[in-house]
Amino acid sequence: MSLNNLVESDRGTCLNQLGKATDAQLWDNFLEGQAKLFFDQEFIWITKEIWWQEAKNVLEIGSGNGAYLYRLSRQSQDKIFKGIEKLSQLVKQANEHYAGAHLVFQERDAEIFDYQLVGSADIVLFRLTLQHLKDPVAALKNAAEYLPSNGYILIIDSCDRAKRTSHPIPAIDEALQLVAEVQKKAGKGNRAVTLELLQTLEAKTSPLSEFFEVISSNLDIHGNIISDSIRFEGKQNRMLYFNHSLLFLNLLHRTYHIPIDLNRAYTELQSYLNDENAWTSPGMHFLVLKKRSK
Repeated sequence: MSLNNLVESDRGTCLNQLGKATDAQLWDNFLEGQAKLFFDQEFIWITKEIWWQEAKNVLEIGSGNGAYLYRLSRQSQDKIFKGIEKLSQLVKQANEHYAGAHLVFQERDAEIFDYQLVGSADIVLFRLTLQHLKDPVAALKNAAEYLPSNGYILIIDSCDRAKRTSHPIPAIDEALQLVAEVQKKAGKGNRAVTLELLQTLEAKTSPLSEFFEVISSNLDIHGNIISDSIRFEGKQNRMLYFNHSLLFLNLLHRTYHIPIDLNRAYTELQSYLNDENAWTSPGMHFLVLKKRSK
């Protein structure tokens, strides 16, 4: 059984396979599935913007196994793409599976300044990265140096406050609350980081105010949706979301050592899967910053 096809198995087989999978297998399948589930709607939003259309060099910070940046590069063949990632195994996978003439991956740390990246990108992409960092402000200050004057930061990250669904899945919501508590105690990671960034930039109280101005946000400072957001609906998306969520919960359990009742989660997700009218807006924050001219 493939970890990308959990929906085709019964409960026992599904949970057994998840339990037997290595962390590397879970991450690889999760990142591949996430790219497949999210990409099309995100790409429509990205490519309508003039700053994207005019850019020639794109740098993704926190590129994981490369699955998302590969899709982006395939749809924008007029640009050069580079992904940097802290975990060497993911960099190795990305280069083996996806690297090409206009796409490369390198091992780098978002929170450590890299002179080799100075002025190398017209756009820096942080996709589901800032929420995991100990010092996201440092990462954004570094990114400012990687851009020319008037370059852009494109941030796509989670904002649980903005999540909307026809079918609440309490197992996921409770797991995310536990993750937030663990992150706060450890002083690393914050799933509300981009909303807090927006609030402080708009109030001009952020240490990043001298580096960036806000160009656009699909959320207001309270986390309310004010423009188009991602919405999963239809049978194919329900199946992908079922698979994505089970992988996600298993990774949360292993990464943060939080208790999760996977039997209960499976039941809740099956109910979602079997409702042909079910839909979910996963709570994504699209935030665009422009580097200030010096």
